[in-house]
Amino acid sequence: MILKRRLILICLCFLIGAIPPAAAQESVGTIVPNHFWLGRPLPASAKLVPELGYPFGWNKANTTFTHHGVDLVNRRGTPVLAAAEGTVYYAGLDTERVFGEKPNFYGQLVIIQHDFDAPEGGRVFTLYGHLHTVSVESGMRVGAGQQIGTVGAKGVALGSHLHFEVRLGNPDDYGAVRNPELWTAPLRGTGTLIARLINADGTPAVGIRVTVTTADSVRHTFTYADGSVRSDPAYNENVAMGDLPAGCYRLRVRNRYDQVFCVKAGEATFVEAVLK
Repeated sequence: MILKRRLILICLCFLIGAIPPAAAQESVGTIVPNHFWLGRPLPASAKLVPELGYPFGWNKANTTFTHHGVDLVNRRGTPVLAAAEGTVYYAGLDTERVFGEKPNFYGQLVIIQHDFDAPEGGRVFTLYGHLHTVSVESGMRVGAGQQIGTVGAKGVALGSHLHFEVRLGNPDDYGAVRNPELWTAPLRGTGTLIARLINADGTPAVGIRVTVTTADSVRHTFTYADGSVRSDPAYNENVAMGDLPAGCYRLRVRNRYDQVFCVKAGEATFVEAVLK
């Protein structure tokens, strides 16, 4: 009876794509230095994983603007917090001063200049877009975790959410963005996947769906769709996924790649994969 139960369990694990025991599984990926210098721009009680919004670098199969940040979908009025200490560079409407694709792109926004430079050089700025209300003014000093506004849906937005960006060097430059997943500290007990997925000819795999699974969870994202967003020179990545609970996962690109990687709490795991 015990043997029969074990056989049934093994069959079920195979069918749902569970990861085999570590002793029988070879994983890819290495722990790399990180720059998780930013805290969460929303309270701990809010939804923090960008599951419902567009991921960084995606353009929805060429049907929309390439996304220059991450979306954190939450109810209107949810407090928005400064990701780190700094000085408010701009706060208010973007109808006359353009920070995005066009006027009124972010609706109401706040941009904070932080007190540190990026490893590659250039001051670090964070942008908080589509705000319902703004509670700070340009030139004001703010502390990490201080409320600077509330979640809204102003500007070009489908439903209430916080659009969060990291810009380096020039806060007015729409193209000076980096993936916020590389800068935002993962939640307690979780880590971040950073990956470079390339085609067999060595070119970056652009705009493809990437799936990360365990036996009981599935998350999806996409590689960067074009060159309008830049990779971090420390990684030369084209996809990242944060807040993965510590443990091992399967990284899948349909019919092109299927391999196990593991993450550690508070760390960044880097994977380079050559697709079939």
